Amino acid sequence: MSTTESTQAGQHHGVDTRDMVTVHRFLRREFRLLPDVVRNVTPGDTARVSVVADHLDFLTTFLHHHHTAEDNNLWPIMLERVPDELAPLVELMESQHHRVDELLQTVGRIVPQWRTSVDAAQRDELVGLLAELSAALDEHMEAEEDHILPLAARTVTEAEWDAIGAEASAHHDKSVMPLLLGMIRYEGDPEVIAEMLSKAPRLIRVLAPALSGRAFRKYALAVHGTGTPPRIGLRA
Repeated sequence: MSTTESTQAGQHHGVDTRDMVTVHRFLRREFRLLPDVVRNVTPGDTARVSVVADHLDFLTTFLHHHHTAEDNNLWPIMLERVPDELAPLVELMESQHHRVDELLQTVGRIVPQWRTSVDAAQRDELVGLLAELSAALDEHMEAEEDHILPLAARTVTEAEWDAIGAEASAHHDKSVMPLLLGMIRYEGDPEVIAEMLSKAPRLIRVLAPALSGRAFRKYALAVHGTGTPPRIGLRA
């Protein structure tokens, strides 16, 4: 019996992929807000540039690890188990990933220069690049949610799905976990958030809402000037 046949025969009963959509929502919100965050930095304001550049580094690093975890843990399984269904999507996904990576690399080169120069020209160049990056992310993540996640839901096991999040999380210091959870919870479905926390120790489940909310509000005040930045109203 093939891997696909054994999976369909009952060894896999479907994976809830809504946690990926919830992570996408956090990323798409923060990247969509980035152009205005950068645009509002006054030339010569070194303190503000440092805050915003750190925020940029934080988001781009998270996105990089998110995509790497997918590349290492999701695509090989799906290519093995449902190659015929995946084939029409591979070119689209690869081209979208390439465009996002290309923009991330360009942003990554300019941000250190902007930290030093604190000038309007590099700021405005970043604004344009970040607007392109946000649009590319929206396009890619919507396509992934429409076409890849339904396939993944019936193709991978729960343990294999959990490995994606585990690899992505392994790259982040534990000290930033309350903030990351706060960013995800801000527009996340409470039911999905509860499921994401369900395997954590009871103490963490009890403390996480307050700690993550506090961490996010403090961070959002520093970056966005408000503890309640705009909710961009993405589809559920």
